Amino acid sequence: MENNNSNQETKIPINQNKTMIKGFIIGILTLCLLIPIPFILSLIQERQKYKEDVTSEISNKWSGKQTIYGPFLEITYSENSKNAEGKDITIQKKIYISADKLDIKGDINTQFKKRSIYETSVYKSKIDLEIKFKNFNDILENIKIKPENIISTKLIFGITNSKGYENNVIAKSANKNYELISDNQTLIINNEIKNQKERIQFLSQNIDYSTFDFNKVTINLSIKGSEILNFIPSAINTNVDLTTNWKDLKYDGNFLPNDNPTNKNGKTNIKWSIYQQNPLNGQLWRTANNFSDYTFGVEFLQMNDHYDKTYRSTKYAILFISLTFAAFFFIEVKNNFNIHIIQYALVGFAICINFILLLSLSEYIGFDFSYLISSIATIILISLFIYSFLNSLRLTLKITLMLIILYSFIYSILQLKEHALLVGSIGLFFILAIIMYYSKNIEWNKIK
Repeated sequence: MENNNSNQETKIPINQNKTMIKGFIIGILTLCLLIPIPFILSLIQERQKYKEDVTSEISNKWSGKQTIYGPFLEITYSENSKNAEGKDITIQKKIYISADKLDIKGDINTQFKKRSIYETSVYKSKIDLEIKFKNFNDILENIKIKPENIISTKLIFGITNSKGYENNVIAKSANKNYELISDNQTLIINNEIKNQKERIQFLSQNIDYSTFDFNKVTINLSIKGSEILNFIPSAINTNVDLTTNWKDLKYDGNFLPNDNPTNKNGKTNIKWSIYQQNPLNGQLWRTANNFSDYTFGVEFLQMNDHYDKTYRSTKYAILFISLTFAAFFFIEVKNNFNIHIIQYALVGFAICINFILLLSLSEYIGFDFSYLISSIATIILISLFIYSFLNSLRLTLKITLMLIILYSFIYSILQLKEHALLVGSIGLFFILAIIMYYSKNIEWNKIK
């Protein structure tokens, strides 16, 4: 009788130790299965980098990011000076003058350009500019130049990538047309954001200041570009009114729109009104420096593209694996099953392969359908595998339902933008509460 009691007393600790050891091994296996995740994340980044290279190639052939410069006045004049030997000489100098008022109205039509399995957003835009300069006599008075010393007066205008021009650029003033043509000079601009110098090939046209109407100059422009359209607020008063068919916009640069954008008939309208007493660090300037301090505009985002979503979903691998293993472990302990550690490992590998399947499919059919297909395939595979050794339809359905809820929850988080962290943290809190609730029903001190 004493021997029987002794055997029973030792049996409980032994079984308890087995449970603890099994749980510890499953925890180690979960961590081991996270080893392939950085390699999968690296693969996603590699594919994304390749896509960016193709996107850059498409943009270069179409036309890249655009910034609109000007228009400005360029006055070339002569000035008396002395050389090193003290002799009188005449030298030429240039001065640039920005406008008093610049009104820009644009309609931007954004579309996708595709190459192989990759696509990028590009745009075509119709932009109307109306410019008002000071009266020329007031300009000469400000810059202290006599009319007889003026060599030439030009109207100059430019964009970052000259490949973007779709038609001739014609300035209209006093019922006359002035076709702007490629200048023989480039203006070097310091871009402090990129920490490099940019060469802008300007268009220009000589004007006769005695007949040119400086109070009203208009330019009708058709340009194309990709990703970003920026402007320089080169006037004392700069007003920009843009309409675009693109929904996901980022306000790029140094000035925000006046109000929240308005949406009507599937188009978004954005407006800026910028007042500067001294535009570009002075309305009169000789070198175009620090333009990057003034740029503003819109960036056309591709929100939640499939690489970004796949990358984010792969980060949830620990959640997929640990919750699946936790469900297995609770079923095993509660129902006195013995699921082999190799079977745990095979299920974990199936979850890892799910992310590679998701990546490869999303490059062809997009993220949403890929997620649906890869999730269904993985859930069916795990469910059939579980049923093969549990031989319990009821338990298999429970695990299948848990997997469906888990994959649905992760998908809903991936669709969110600003609120993903909030919803995700609340969801994880409830998941932990559910696990704690079911764990209380397990008799941790013994195995039946």
